[in-house]
Amino acid sequence: MDEMQLKQNVAINISYYRKKLGMTQGELAERLNYSDKSVSKWERAEGIPDILVLCRLAEIFGISLDDLINDSNPKATDAKREHHKFVPVLSIGIAFLSASVIFFIMKMFVPDVDRVWLSFIYAIPVSFIIMTVFSSLWYNTLAKIISVSGIIWGVFLSLILTFPVTKLLYLLIICAVLEAMVVIWFIMKHRTKR
Repeated sequence: MDEMQLKQNVAINISYYRKKLGMTQGELAERLNYSDKSVSKWERAEGIPDILVLCRLAEIFGISLDDLINDSNPKATDAKREHHKFVPVLSIGIAFLSASVIFFIMKMFVPDVDRVWLSFIYAIPVSFIIMTVFSSLWYNTLAKIISVSGIIWGVFLSLILTFPVTKLLYLLIICAVLEAMVVIWFIMKHRTKR
């Protein structure tokens, strides 16, 4: 990518994301401690902000630096982000749909079985496994912690309800230690990325 292409990409993206936030050039300039003339110049592709300002712009717009300088259509990037919201939800829906089908089949063909409702409980850790996959691809550290924690506590809940033995409560200690380890692991991993 040559300099002119980079200027055009940045100009289009700054203008798009500024308007998306409902900001004027003056308001954006004020947040950056620049003049509105500078923002206007950037949006006309007559200049380009330095790297620190580009990073600040990306932060203000809630996008990555790559999104700000990339030549892809910003509307397509927004559509991709929307896609990142719906695919995990639909995938989790499939897990619960599967649990519903299992519940229905068991009730229809094996009506004597008492605890068929456990199929919905088993869908909980499966859902968090699915969410862990998507959070590792698209989401931040907090989403990763929540999804892995959901696996731990979902498996615990499934075991407690499947085998109602008092001694299984000792699993609570193991789960609590695992939970602490998960939180520490992701926090340390997040800090080392900085």
